[in-house]
Amino acid sequence: MNIKQKDIQFAMTESMKNMGSVIMSAAVILAGTFAAMLPSGVLSLLQIATLVLTGLLLYALVVLPLFVPVMVKLFGSANWFPFKRKE
Repeated sequence: MNIKQKDIQFAMTESMKNMGSVIMSAAVILAGTFAAMLPSGVLSLLQIATLVLTGLLLYALVVLPLFVPVMVKLFGSANWFPFKRKE
């Protein structure tokens, strides 16, 4: 059975289980890359690295675990509207 045919709560739980580790590992790799710019001392690199690291922290700690599930639950079955076949 397709995940789209199940209820929203189950689909959200499964997608967070399957994709959460992939997205979080990509965020950690990107954070490590930009954190390497911090010791350089160049002002523009410090600003870019600080903004990217702040954005990654906000995304990893607020948006992904809190905002996305709330919006999916709020929209309900409207989450699938671009992909539904007309019957």
